[in-house]
Amino acid sequence: MSKRCVRIAVVTLGCVAFLLAARRAEPAEPAAAPRLAGQAVTLENEVCRYEIGTDGKNRALVNLADKQDYAQAGAPFMVAGQGQKTFAASKVELNGDVLSVSFADCPSQVTAKVEIRRRYFTLAVTGVSGGELDWLQLCNLRVKMNENVGALVNAAWDERFAACVLACNDRTDGGSHGVPTARAYREYGIVGAKVAIIGVPTGGPEPASKLLDAIETVELEQGLPHPTINGVWIKRAPERFASYLMCGGVNQQNIDQVIEFARGGFGCIEIFWERSTPSYEPNPAQFPDGLAGLKAVADKVHAAGMQLGMHVMQGMVGWGSKNDPYITPKADPRLLQNRHATLAAPLDTTSTEIRVRESAGGWPEKGDLYIEGEIVRYEKLTPNGFAQCQRGLHKTTVVAHAEGTRVGHLLNCFPIWGHTVYCPDVNSTMIDEICDRIAHVFNEVGADMSYFDGGEEVAVQPPHWRNQGRIALGVQSRLRKPVILEGNALYTHLSWHVISRGSPSYDPIYFGRRAYTLRFKGQNPAGWARNLLTGDVGWFAPHTHSVATDAVTPDEVELLCLKALGGKAPISFSVHANNLSANKRMPEMREIIRTCDELKRRNYFTEAACAELRRPMAEHVLERAADGGWDLRPLQFGPPRVVDAARPERSEWTYVNPHGEQSPWVRIRARTALAPFGSKGNLVLADPAAGLPFQPAGSAAAELVQSVEPAAEKSPDGGGAFCYRVENRGTSRSAWCQATLAFPQPLNLTKHRRLGLWIRTEGQGGVLNVQLAGTDCRRDHYIPLENRGWTYIVLDPPEDDRFFDYKWPYRFTDLMYTCRNVYNSVKQCHVYFNGLPPGAKAACWIGRIEALEERALPLVSPTLEAGGQKQVFPVSLQPDEYLESDWSGGVRHFDPNGDVLGQVAPQGTLRIAAGENRVRFASTPGDAASARAEVTLCVRGEPLANARNQD
Repeated sequence: MSKRCVRIAVVTLGCVAFLLAARRAEPAEPAAAPRLAGQAVTLENEVCRYEIGTDGKNRALVNLADKQDYAQAGAPFMVAGQGQKTFAASKVELNGDVLSVSFADCPSQVTAKVEIRRRYFTLAVTGVSGGELDWLQLCNLRVKMNENVGALVNAAWDERFAACVLACNDRTDGGSHGVPTARAYREYGIVGAKVAIIGVPTGGPEPASKLLDAIETVELEQGLPHPTINGVWIKRAPERFASYLMCGGVNQQNIDQVIEFARGGFGCIEIFWERSTPSYEPNPAQFPDGLAGLKAVADKVHAAGMQLGMHVMQGMVGWGSKNDPYITPKADPRLLQNRHATLAAPLDTTSTEIRVRESAGGWPEKGDLYIEGEIVRYEKLTPNGFAQCQRGLHKTTVVAHAEGTRVGHLLNCFPIWGHTVYCPDVNSTMIDEICDRIAHVFNEVGADMSYFDGGEEVAVQPPHWRNQGRIALGVQSRLRKPVILEGNALYTHLSWHVISRGSPSYDPIYFGRRAYTLRFKGQNPAGWARNLLTGDVGWFAPHTHSVATDAVTPDEVELLCLKALGGKAPISFSVHANNLSANKRMPEMREIIRTCDELKRRNYFTEAACAELRRPMAEHVLERAADGGWDLRPLQFGPPRVVDAARPERSEWTYVNPHGEQSPWVRIRARTALAPFGSKGNLVLADPAAGLPFQPAGSAAAELVQSVEPAAEKSPDGGGAFCYRVENRGTSRSAWCQATLAFPQPLNLTKHRRLGLWIRTEGQGGVLNVQLAGTDCRRDHYIPLENRGWTYIVLDPPEDDRFFDYKWPYRFTDLMYTCRNVYNSVKQCHVYFNGLPPGAKAACWIGRIEALEERALPLVSPTLEAGGQKQVFPVSLQPDEYLESDWSGGVRHFDPNGDVLGQVAPQGTLRIAAGENRVRFASTPGDAASARAEVTLCVRGEPLANARNQD
């Protein structure tokens, strides 16, 4: 590939020379000189005074606007380290504009030049004498502010004042050892390390804006990266607010359809375009005309008035396809190898066992080897080598290798979910080449935005502060037009300058979406705002219906978009070009996205209203008012409740309305009928009558003592039982302990998704979790630990949000992300105790566990009663079809993927009073009908007062 890139700085000797800004202000003369006043060196500019005691301690950091001191007095001005010893500054002398700093019990002395600028100070190390230091904390400013602390930007602020320490070059580590501090290290050069120390008053509706003003000045005056779009700094460019459509499968043929789809709500189309990484050539299957074809796609996106986003995997080597020139036919020697050995004997082209001169102790049990461009996978480690080898992995050329040839272990930076991804050695020239390749394509097509995925390939190569953001810095410095940039593992103090947005809160969640949005995705903008970055309330995908989850509905997207509106952030929405409208409610979703993005651009709602939208766990609804404007109302959504009209204990419940009396928004989703316990079509998962099914399988702490034993008593159905006991001998609430049943063969439970069991419990708090588990996928079901006699329980529905209330030995992703095939191949059933109070005991007597047969029967005429009123919906719903009664009273009937099957005219009315309401569900009974459904009731409050900004 030709490298027609605009370089603004170069990478030399494997070290990122901190990349220069696209434009730089003329150096300003210092605003004043430091002075010695009594026992303190004083630095004072227009807005702040920093006092450093001659005894080596910080004295004060004073906001001149209100005379408030924000420094933690007594902290040493500098701190130095040699080996395991740490030395605090003990004396500071001023000679002109140079500080001489001595350290207690250490002969080393540091000199540093000080400059006073109008809104900041600079401090640059000019010398170290009297002995080498391993590291120097050249700025150790500790402040009395914790309202907003951004470790990435190395700043803290509140509504009155902000303090920030910016590294001015790549010798300086900002924020890794406290905020705001900075450190330099011997291996990268202590002399030359430099910081800008900012102290500015804040105030106003957006207090951080004045801190941003000061940071921009520092960037321009100190030669830090300062990318702009249309003359506007990327931190403030309006383009950063555009919600983007992440679209897989875009090609030269379907781009017109993708553009038409995106017009409905998105300001940017972000595409997946490369054949392989990290060579970053356009995929010929998508772009048969190569780079020209990709540019033609870009031109169409731009002509439609949208941004073009380019998804890249940073420096990952072999993400997806391994058919990349850096891997095959001869692997690049600059691939990261974290262990080395030498061949003890020649290796011919047929050998599958490798002997080395050194001990192989400490090497991974399995892995990939680099031998002169050939990649070899070994399945077994021997004392002096590797056995069961697959030669020529990834179609690398198999050749003979001489005795004494170097063997390297290729580090896999992404060893989850079956992936193998290699890394470029950051100390080689390969990082430069990758930046060149990405920037060349971006420049040719005029990219506007990019998501830098990956980054793990650099994260495994410390130090993080210096290496992690190198590709972000390298690419942005080579672009003719900087891009709106966000991504995965690219965030450091140094790379902050070229980044516009924070990363989203994980990938599109598959199950438990609403709860995850409230807990994490909706709070994303507030988290990134602490680092003065725009958030991203995504990724999100309009999942279709499956045996593991229901299809996404517009209310989920409205929740997402209102959180983005409150947080002044975009959303990111993931689709595939070949299946854009599989979810039939996409037109409604796109309209919600379009409306909320427009209101965000217009700054339609007041800061107070936006703060209410941002409030953790708060929900709202957007509605068109009678005057044509937009109002926001508080919303109580559900929670959804699985009911069964045939079972009195599951057909009636209490619903608490925190707002005034009203007709609720209603969703009723039909569910399959479940066979009774003991039915012939059920699958028996565990039968204590045939032997003890579960065995203890570990616990989070030795103080949590468990046992599994046969029970003498029978369950009420006459079957056998076992007893699972636990005692928390600790002094705090317990985490988990586990007992496991492994199935001889994986079970297909796609038509037996719900479990039934007889159980008797004794306990004073905590839960028993009955879990189905496969590979990287699980379904949890909680039973409260209380004193309860034998009871038949149907574990319905599975848990989602309560997962976060406990500590488990598995990740949330097993429940919510990689769970698509959870019922297809169930390999184990686990039982866990969790959340026991200190000193508590619990016991569960458990009978036979059955997976209940599901019967695809219709739900006929579902009915809701409350307060003496009844509303009947005269419709027959097949399993997973649903009806929605909206705020206007209109009722639509949908299929599982949101296609409208018809309108429904309800009979009667339903009103929900303020406070507690007893609600009852009913349906037409019969052997050929289901009585099981999921019911969601929603109520809303009065519109937020004074929520709109004046036009």
